[in-house]
Amino acid sequence: MRILHVNFAPLSDGPARAGGIAGYMQNLALCQRDLGHSIGALSSGIDYEPNSQGLGLGEVRWSQIEPWEGIDRLRIVNSPILAPALWQFGRAEADGVNQYLDRVFSELLTDWQADVVHFHTLEGLSASCILAAKETGCRVVTSLHNHHAFCPQVYLMKGRRSPCQDFKGGVACVECEDSIDIESEQHRRAGLIEVQPPSIEPPPLPPIMRFNEDGSLEQETRDLIRQGHSHWQPLKNSPPASDRARLASNGYGKRRRFMVNSLTECDRVFAVSEFVRRLAVSMGVNEHQVVTQMIGTLPSERLLMPQLGEDEPVKLVFLGFNNYYKGLPMFVDAIGFLPPELRSRVHLAAFGPGCPSIRERAESIRPRLAGLELAGPYSPEDLPNLLRGRHIGVVPSVWWDNGPQTLMEFQAKGMPVLGADLGGIPDRIEHAVNGLLFRGNDRQDAAKQLERLLTEVGLVERLWKGTRPGPTIAEHAAEVVDAYRELLESPPRS
Repeated sequence: MRILHVNFAPLSDGPARAGGIAGYMQNLALCQRDLGHSIGALSSGIDYEPNSQGLGLGEVRWSQIEPWEGIDRLRIVNSPILAPALWQFGRAEADGVNQYLDRVFSELLTDWQADVVHFHTLEGLSASCILAAKETGCRVVTSLHNHHAFCPQVYLMKGRRSPCQDFKGGVACVECEDSIDIESEQHRRAGLIEVQPPSIEPPPLPPIMRFNEDGSLEQETRDLIRQGHSHWQPLKNSPPASDRARLASNGYGKRRRFMVNSLTECDRVFAVSEFVRRLAVSMGVNEHQVVTQMIGTLPSERLLMPQLGEDEPVKLVFLGFNNYYKGLPMFVDAIGFLPPELRSRVHLAAFGPGCPSIRERAESIRPRLAGLELAGPYSPEDLPNLLRGRHIGVVPSVWWDNGPQTLMEFQAKGMPVLGADLGGIPDRIEHAVNGLLFRGNDRQDAAKQLERLLTEVGLVERLWKGTRPGPTIAEHAAEVVDAYRELLESPPRS
């Protein structure tokens, strides 16, 4: 079987460039290669080159470059759709149809002789590429790892801070994000101009909670808690209502509609969690095309639970990007909602890009935490040492997190997880069996569950005993290949 995987980032980059999606696709491709299949990986929206005169961009084209680990690497050069998606936001309506991309993509699939095309994102491509793939006779599968198909900002968060329950047919999108000069960025990548890479500053975080030395709250923080904050609103794990999700009042609305129609044309849409399946159907994707297909992770040696004596610190660990969506600032605030005598029994470690920036928020807590360890990026090989000696993994996302891979990595090590009841997190955490769940973006409920870990005798040990690893990436890869084979053995969808 000839299988082409599609993402905006080159396969060899792995998670360094595109986070968990790229890491997953890389591992899936390697496992399918080991099963004896011919694997290719396509990137788009990243590579730009000048024309022969060096006076402007060259034409949209594709090329095959040197293989990586026995996997063919292909790329679309000079895509009209810029990746990552945030840089394309100002021209998001163009994500729907692009005849140049359709033509080049069709040529690529025909020449490479793909049997199956598996999209892991449409960033750097147009939705019409799905239809172009269908017309070549390929079977087409799309995995919904993020919300890009429904939201050009990717996260379904208004202004990166509030869940988008109603995009008003696209009208709410207009002022959701700042835009960059897309043509300038394409020319910069092609080496035609020398300018700084684009940057859009995120909105500020909610205020840091401040404490007196005796652990009581400073007056300003008491006022904050009494009045509340717009970014402190708890979030339920329910998709936006379908009647509001399907309107199309402008180019952004039409973009969503075209994406949804293209997904419905796929032979199969893999939702990486049950929430994502419900979301896709709410957005208008044909429910018969969407199946929940949770992903696997690399096999790992199970850790032993560290000893935990009465009144000893509970050691918590956060992994991954420290951006607003992943909830680390929210969780640090939640520690401040604990009774003062319990705050000093929390030992917090956070490892990943941006994690050291949480220091001021964490060090403001009084009484002081039992310990605070912060470090930046890590490699998969570092995980055993980073997790050894910790009691509980923390996945405190404040948005509908499709299927966080850090949760799978904790469980692969046998470590229970304290997580938000959002997105794909509750698919893998059974409350009070292999972890604890708290209401999404709810600092007080997170503190309540954390208090249980600190005070309920034997709870941490029971959660360790209840934690089992999910499927390995090899097991998952075999299931996905079976799905491909079933589609190839069935008549193509008209």
